[in-house]
Amino acid sequence: MAVIRSIRGGSAGLNEEDRLKIANLLVKAGYSVKIGYREIPGNAKGKKEYVVEYWEKEHGED
Repeated sequence: MAVIRSIRGGSAGLNEEDRLKIANLLVKAGYSVKIGYREIPGNAKGKKEYVVEYWEKEHGED
């Protein structure tokens, strides 16, 4: 599984529209995709890391 990360408020942050476009392209290329977020451990400000996870579909997976 591979992950594309985007830390909210970072200089290279991706907005929701960007993440959806990336996910759409990955799906069209035949990958399974999951969009979500993770809290950054040890961050007192509660920043979230938004991620687009993708992996190759298993044979027979829809």
